[in-house]
Amino acid sequence: MVIIVGKQLQPIYLAINPFSQLGITKDATHLQTKTNFRKKMIDARNDDKLRIKICLAYDMILNKEFYREIEDNIFIVKHDLNKIILGYYYVVIGDFLKFVKEAEENPDILNYKDPLKRNLLYIAARNGHTDICEYLINKGIEINDIQNTGSTPLHGAVYYGQTKVVQLLLNYGAKTNIRNKYNHLPIDEAGTDEIKNLLKESEKDPIVKLYNSLFIKNVANSLIPVSIKGEIIAKKITCKLINLGNKNEQNKINKTWIPAWHGTNFNCIESIAEIGLKPAGGKLKNGNEIQVCVSHIGRDRTVDKIKDWANGIFVSPSIFYSAYPAYAKEIISKNESYKILVEVRVKPNSYYARESTCPKYKPKIGEPKMLEYRIDAKNEEDVQVVSLTFVKNNFFEKAKNFQDGNIFITNNI
Repeated sequence: MVIIVGKQLQPIYLAINPFSQLGITKDATHLQTKTNFRKKMIDARNDDKLRIKICLAYDMILNKEFYREIEDNIFIVKHDLNKIILGYYYVVIGDFLKFVKEAEENPDILNYKDPLKRNLLYIAARNGHTDICEYLINKGIEINDIQNTGSTPLHGAVYYGQTKVVQLLLNYGAKTNIRNKYNHLPIDEAGTDEIKNLLKESEKDPIVKLYNSLFIKNVANSLIPVSIKGEIIAKKITCKLINLGNKNEQNKINKTWIPAWHGTNFNCIESIAEIGLKPAGGKLKNGNEIQVCVSHIGRDRTVDKIKDWANGIFVSPSIFYSAYPAYAKEIISKNESYKILVEVRVKPNSYYARESTCPKYKPKIGEPKMLEYRIDAKNEEDVQVVSLTFVKNNFFEKAKNFQDGNIFITNNI
């Protein structure tokens, strides 16, 4: 049975006949069982109660040691399972609240793999449990983990028609170019045309392509969507800190250095992730020299008694000021426009602060008066790139308060 509490489904099935549930006989082959499971999962993808029964039935057949037969062909989960297997069982049936409770009390559950080397994210993705998938990703479970058939969680989600999970995995940067032992990419195993279209669109996404490029170069850590009330408003590519391999140094930066922002254009951003922010006249990774924008203060000019003012790195404590069109350009991702921003940490007392030099800029409520930070060119390592952050234009149009921008600050480097 299923108890409904508000919108939260609490599956507490005690006993079912897995063979009748999957429409197979007791002596069915593994291929027959898998084929029927897939068909029934795709047919039930919009029926949560039925989908959970099907998931439980399939697991009863695959992992007989976790269940006991109480009468002819009727099985029940064993009551003496250890905590780790119990946590796995909650993933199978999609009981989010019980799983989280067990995982918080016993984090070893997160590392569990079933006898077929499938991690919990694969099981949750295959079974269509979006909330558990997102919890596991945020706990650091490898999103592209490969099981013994070479398949990833994305393979599992697309094969069994789990559209919402596929979208979630793609939002978090799941790779679409991994082949399993059958030489299949995820798109080759897509269970529905809707999922095929999602995969095709993802492969065209410039933000996803950038993340994949930086990940291969060992520059990026992860791709993270930022959402408000379920709506994605930004995508963040978190970066590895340059020349700071020591974890203690990174923790110190995270806790004591100052969050700031830098608006840029897409042509520069990959190089910024690889070598950091550079002053005007500095060289990018591709060998191009950074030029001062025509509308900005040129080299060899003195400003506020600082000679060669432009020979520095410029950031702002405000994501809104950094997103001003004079600084941040735009990119189209899935038919929506995003501002291109670089999130940094600035060493305390390493910068010179001054008021805005953009006369048409309209400050947000609570925005600081000193909006421009200049770090001298010779102190490049006093600015560390934390993430590449792409924020939807409509967020800037709606936001009124300076504090609204804090949602984009990376809390853990």
